[in-house]
Amino acid sequence: MAAGLLVAVGGVFAVAETETGTQEGESDDSKYSEPYFNVRLWEWADGMCESMASLEALRADSVKKADRLRGKAGDPAAERESGSVAATYLRSASEALEGISRDFGAVDSLTRIPDTERLRAAYAREIDRVRPEAAELADADGLAARERIGRAERVTSLVASIKEPDPSWDHLIQRDGTFERAANSPGCFAVRQAERERRSAPPEPEPPLLPAADGTSLAACADGACEVRVTKPATRVKVRELTLEVDRNDTEVTVRHSYPSGGAVRVNLSGEGARGTFGRGGGTTVTVELKAMNEGNAVLGITSSR
Repeated sequence: MAAGLLVAVGGVFAVAETETGTQEGESDDSKYSEPYFNVRLWEWADGMCESMASLEALRADSVKKADRLRGKAGDPAAERESGSVAATYLRSASEALEGISRDFGAVDSLTRIPDTERLRAAYAREIDRVRPEAAELADADGLAARERIGRAERVTSLVASIKEPDPSWDHLIQRDGTFERAANSPGCFAVRQAERERRSAPPEPEPPLLPAADGTSLAACADGACEVRVTKPATRVKVRELTLEVDRNDTEVTVRHSYPSGGAVRVNLSGEGARGTFGRGGGTTVTVELKAMNEGNAVLGITSSR
């Protein structure tokens, strides 16, 4: 028995004949006969469009980061700031590549349409070609800013080197009606709609400044007590005879103190009320508390004792 399935393809409705049963040894995708639309093709296209969109987002972010990292050598303050940006990018790029690799790997093959599997496998090979090196470079804890920047520049070049398959998705759409129909899947439509909305959306407002008793005056911490707002990704705070290196991103603040004799203590503060203590017995002890933060700034409460 066969039943009619009403399918919308590019705004046009067509009737696809679906079998109510499957013969032994017959694949699921053979239930849908050309030239009518194959529902499994839509499922394949959904996964591909979403995976390709994630890859494109990583590419765009890598281009922006490459611009921010360029030309910072020789300026210590700018180099520290870029080192913080680089560390955050290294982690996010590695995680993104891992996720994109899983996404392409999860897309089901369509054995009756060889070009679908060739396209998916070509993307997966390119991602997996650069992914191990990016993962190795991501561990930048304890490295100097210049080395973090160098690693991040290498990862941006790795992402830029990811090649489009030949023939590409766009070329297949132009020459093959099967791919033209696939491009009208719900997932592909949603990806295109999200991109249109992103391009037409007004710029996001700047995060509101958080109140701090001493504002952005880091000099107020020199006497051992202050409440300051940190807006830069990387900065240094002098507290009595201790110097703290502060790295800030959208989700956490990392505070580091290096000892003259060697060694360092680093504390990650990722929630309001989180604290870290620095110093050594017989000298000044400094406590740093994360009092508030948003995507643009963080408020630190700093106290000290002898």
